This record gives sequence, structure tokens and C-alpha cells, in this order.
Amino acid sequence: MAKKICPKCEGSMTEGFLIDKGHGGSRSVSSWLEGVPERSFWMGIKLRGRAPLEVATWRCDRCGFLESYA
Repeated sequence: MAKKICPKCEGSMTEGFLIDKGHGGSRSVSSWLEGVPERSFWMGIKLRGRAPLEVATWRCDRCGFLESYA
């Protein structure tokens, strides 16, 4: 894979991910969903059949800039 370059400072970027914490300390990779979030009394957020996409995040080794992709 080609090395990713930071769009802010032209430093090298390293691939990683963001963690979401759930009940009981469970952990998962952050996800992206299309549309506006709608609150649900029981589940926190309604998903309405939308398919979540895991988010990969790149961090600049020089300036710390984060760039995320779904």
C-alpha cells in the first residue's frame, strides 16, 4: 500500500481506528451511518435499517491531524 501523506503538513500518516465504548466497558470500532441521528427511548439511536460502515482513521505522525474514511 502507498504511504499516505498529511494534507496539512505533508508528514507521514499512520492508519488506525477510533474506539466506541458501550455498556459494561464493551469496545467497538466507530461506525458511520447515513442521515441525521434520531433518538430512540430504548436503544439510544434509531438505525432504521441503515447499514453501518466501520471508520478507518489516519493520524499524522508530525502534526496529529486525523482523517477518517468509512
